[in-house]
Amino acid sequence: MHALEYFAILRKRWLYIIIPLLAGLATSAVLSLASNPEYQATASVYFSLPYGNTASDLFQGSNYTQQQLASYANLTTMPVVLQPVIDKLGLGVTTAALAGKVTAVSSADTVIIDIRAADQSPAEAANIANTVADQLGLVVKQLSPKDATGKSQIDVSTVGTASAPSAPSSPKTKRNLAVGGLAGLFLGLLIALARDRFDTRVRTIKDIPGVSGLATISFDKAARRSPLIGKGNARSIRAEAFRQLRTNLQFVDVGNPVKVMVVTSSIAAEGKSSTAANLAVMFAETGRKVLLVEADLRRPRVSDYLDLERSVGLTNVLAGHVDVDSVLQTWGPGGLSVLPSGSIPPNPSELLGSQNMIDLLTILRARFDMIVMDTPPLLPVTDAAVTAVQTDGAVIVVRYGKTTRNQVNTALQSLRSVDARVLGVVLNMVPTKGTDSAVSYDGYGYYEDDPASGPPLENKTVQSGPGRARQDAALNGRDSATEAMNGATLEPTVDFGVHTPQSRARSDGMSGADAPGELSAAVGDDQVGDDLRTEDRAVEPEALSAVIGDDDQRTRGGWVPGQAPTAHTSDNQRTVREGASEPEVSDASATTAARPRMGWNRQGRKR
Repeated sequence: MHALEYFAILRKRWLYIIIPLLAGLATSAVLSLASNPEYQATASVYFSLPYGNTASDLFQGSNYTQQQLASYANLTTMPVVLQPVIDKLGLGVTTAALAGKVTAVSSADTVIIDIRAADQSPAEAANIANTVADQLGLVVKQLSPKDATGKSQIDVSTVGTASAPSAPSSPKTKRNLAVGGLAGLFLGLLIALARDRFDTRVRTIKDIPGVSGLATISFDKAARRSPLIGKGNARSIRAEAFRQLRTNLQFVDVGNPVKVMVVTSSIAAEGKSSTAANLAVMFAETGRKVLLVEADLRRPRVSDYLDLERSVGLTNVLAGHVDVDSVLQTWGPGGLSVLPSGSIPPNPSELLGSQNMIDLLTILRARFDMIVMDTPPLLPVTDAAVTAVQTDGAVIVVRYGKTTRNQVNTALQSLRSVDARVLGVVLNMVPTKGTDSAVSYDGYGYYEDDPASGPPLENKTVQSGPGRARQDAALNGRDSATEAMNGATLEPTVDFGVHTPQSRARSDGMSGADAPGELSAAVGDDQVGDDLRTEDRAVEPEALSAVIGDDDQRTRGGWVPGQAPTAHTSDNQRTVREGASEPEVSDASATTAARPRMGWNRQGRKR
C-alpha cells in the first residue's frame, strides 16, 4: 500500500481520526482545569569536608562527598528528616504524604543537592523546602564520621534559599493538551486503518475484482418517492448514469450483442427493481421495442413503480391460463411493454426454470429488440440463477456501503456454477460527495435540472458555437448576423450549411441588397446538414434559422431582431411575423422523420 492509498483512507475515514483527537484534547483540558494549581519552591544544599590542606586531600574529600550524595538525597524523603519538619511547621500530614511533595535531586559531578517542595500555597512550598534543607543538614552531621574532638567531618551549608514562586508549576495545560492531542491522533489513525482493513463492504468497483463495472448510480433522496427517471429529472446525473449503463451494455460484446438480460442482486434492498425499470425505460427512449419482465415472483416491485396491475401476468402465461398478448401492458411515451408478475406461485424457481419459460423467451426474442428481466436476489433463492441460464447474461446490482465483498463473490459464484454469463456490476446509491462519490459533471448545466432554466430541452432553443454567435446578434438587434459570424470558427470536418445573402453576394460578385439568397441550417442525430432544403427566395439580413438536434427529436425556429427567439418543435410550429405582438401558432403534425421545410420571404414572413 503506497502513500496515496493511505491518504485516501485518511480522507474516507477522517471521522475516525477527528473523534479520538477531539476526545484526547477534551480529556486533557478537563483534567487540567479540574486540577488544583501547585507551586514548587527549590532550596540548594552544599556538602563539603572541613579538612584538607593539600590538593590530594581536597580531591579525596570531594570524591568522598560525591559518593555520599546519593545517600544524602535518599535521606531527604525519610521520616528522620520529614517528621521534625512536620512538627516544626505544624503541617498535620503524615511523613508519607509529605514525601510525595518533596524531591531531592543531586547533580552529577557536583556536591549540591536541590530540594524541591510542592504545595498549593506558594509560601508553604517555600517554608517546606527551606525547613527540609535545614533538617537534612542536621541529620547528615549526626550521621557523618566524627573526628577526635567529636566534630562532624561533613559540613552542610544552604547555598540557595527557597522563595515563594509567583506562578504555579502544575497543571501544565499546554503540555497536557499536546500530549492528549497526540495520543488521540495516534489512536484515531490506528482505528481508521483497522476499520478500513477489516471493512469488507463494497464502496468502489475496484472492490470487486474480476468483473466489469457497468455504471455507478448516484444516490438521490427523491428516488425513494419516485424511483423512475421521468420528464422532470431526465437531465439529472442519475439519469445520465442509466444512459451510460445502457450504452455500456450495448458494447459489452459487439460480436454477440445482449438481447435478453437478467437484473439481480446479492441481497434484498439493493435497488435492482428500480434499476431494471429505469434501464428498460432508457432502452425504450432509443425507439427500440423493449419488454420489461417482472420475473421476481416472490416480492414483485416493478408493477408498483410503474403503477400497473399485476394480478394477471407471467405466472398465468407459464401455467397456460392466458396468452402472453393478453397480459402485456404498455407504459410511457416510449411504448415500453411490460409483462407483470401475475399471481404469486408456491414454486417460483421451478416455474422460471420450466420448458414453458424457455419457449416463452424464444417467442419474445423474436418480437422484441431488448428484454430486461427483474429477478429475485441470488443469495436467498436460486430464481435468478435459473433464469440467467436462459438469457444472454446477468447484471448484478450492488448497493454502496451495504453489500459486502463476500456476498458479491458468493453471488458471482452462484451464477458461474450454472455457466450463466455475468455482464457486469452496477454500483448503486453512491454518495454524490466524498472520496467515493459518483462521477458527476457539476460544471455542465445540461446534466442538472435548473429550476430557473424553464421547461425541458425540447421546449427551448439552445445553440453553441457559431449558432450562439448568431443568436446573440439577433437578440441584440444588430443589423446583420454576418459580423458575428466573421469571428466564428467552424471545424473543417463539419459543415453547418449556414449561408447569408451577403456571403452569397460576395461569392457571386453581387451586392447583398440585390442578391437572392437563402438561410438554412440542419443538424441531425448522426450527421450535420442532412436533407433540409429551403426555398430560394430573398430574405432579410436579420432573419435567422436555428436547428437543434438531440437524441430523440429535432427542433427548428426562426426570429427577427427585436423579438424573443421562438422555439419550434416537431409537434408544434410557431410562425412569427414582423409587428405581431403575439406569435401566431399553427399546429402542424410532424414527426422526427418528416421534418418541416421553412424559409423567409422579403417581408420577413416564414414559409
